[in-house]
Amino acid sequence: MIDIHCHILPGLDDGAKTLVDSLMMAKAAVRQGIDTIIATPHHNHKYVNSRNNIIDMVDYLNENITDNSIPSNNLCFIISEGIS
Repeated sequence: MIDIHCHILPGLDDGAKTLVDSLMMAKAAVRQGIDTIIATPHHNHKYVNSRNNIIDMVDYLNENITDNSIPSNNLCFIISEGIS
């Protein structure tokens, strides 16, 4: 199953605040049968997230998901062309 809207990236918006929060969310997703998560951080007047920062955070979280032996297909992300 695919979660198409998740604020799993740590510290980027009003979702996961820490890496520990993100890993707990990933574990919960796996228990619910989710194997792919599309990370969708806010990008607005309150949360300004650069494209590179989002990509770096996805890589960081993927590494930690692997290091913590959390089974998953992959962690995906969506980036709007409007994000700079």
